[in-house]
Amino acid sequence: MTKKRGDDGIDDSHIVEAQDLVQCGRLRNRIRDQTQHAHLLLKTLASLEQRGATPARSKTIKTWYERVTNAHAVDSRTTLKSIQKHLSDLHKLGFLQRTNRNRGESGGRYDEYDLDLAPEIVLDSSDEIETERDR
Repeated sequence: MTKKRGDDGIDDSHIVEAQDLVQCGRLRNRIRDQTQHAHLLLKTLASLEQRGATPARSKTIKTWYERVTNAHAVDSRTTLKSIQKHLSDLHKLGFLQRTNRNRGESGGRYDEYDLDLAPEIVLDSSDEIETERDR
């Protein structure tokens, strides 16, 4: 990195930047290891986050997920329960944050999800995966 920048020496900013690049690479590899539906769910949440629509309930995520799968010509026939299971799995893997909401008798209990990483990492990784798949 110091050579690319033309810097003479290494300072703390170089170390922080290198750590960020390594972390980003690890996240991309973890995303790449997921199933196609997990990729598409992460892409759905990244899109929702960029629109400022997170945290989102699983019903909202399912609606947007169906749009994303249709755009990728992937069978989107799935139940809300299946989406909720995938969201829970992605939460356990550290990709998502989950917030439990309890609105009492009138509103009920439900979970809301949002990404626990930058949406750009997900979208860039998705683009790379799609490019590799198309080769």
